[in-house]
Amino acid sequence: MHPFTVFLVLSWFMFSFLFWRVLRNTGAEEDKIFDLTFYATVIALIVARGAFVATHWELFADTWLKILALWVTPGLSWYGALFGGVATLVSMSRGIKVRLGLVLDALEIALPPALIVGFVGAFLGGTVSGKVALYEILGLFGIMLAVGVIGRKATRDKRPYGFVGVWFFIVYSFVMFFLELTVEARVYWLSLSLNQWVLVAMFAESLGALYVRGGGREAVRPLLYKLYAKFSKRRSE
Repeated sequence: MHPFTVFLVLSWFMFSFLFWRVLRNTGAEEDKIFDLTFYATVIALIVARGAFVATHWELFADTWLKILALWVTPGLSWYGALFGGVATLVSMSRGIKVRLGLVLDALEIALPPALIVGFVGAFLGGTVSGKVALYEILGLFGIMLAVGVIGRKATRDKRPYGFVGVWFFIVYSFVMFFLELTVEARVYWLSLSLNQWVLVAMFAESLGALYVRGGGREAVRPLLYKLYAKFSKRRSE
């Protein structure tokens, strides 16, 4: 079996176990955790394969049957998997009544160790160079440390569930955006790679979520009202 395949499976088991343990400790029901993990995995694989096919279409030009034959033409898009999986978790959490904040915080704990295992497998399997894999792994360790500091402060300040999880995606997208400069991409648009544009979108979406879940609205609204009052006062003078 290919080394990357082995480490990919190990990465999935690590993520699933940590995700399950964190949600279980918060009181989430076991069957709901299973549903979240199962459907997120299926959708993540579909989107990951679809994104890879879209950016490597020449590999499938002779026959589209190769799309399903992963053993013939292997290839998955990590950011496609991340987008598909997270989008599924966010949409399903509302439907099965698991708090979105708890899911985001569980992702913050479960994703980094699983990604480290995945990058080790990518290096051993020759998918990425040793330098790129090392940068990615060091970046993930740095992200874990930074988010750990944010988490301790959030606990002291009694921040709502999901606050730390949102910060994870902010820090992750920021760090990985610059690490993408070390990777030669296939698709560029306006000097940025496709992965970098995905990270820009993730960063912007995470900032919006932080504004909503992190008390941003409560902090900004009084400031806007104050500025509006001053502006109105000056115009009336």
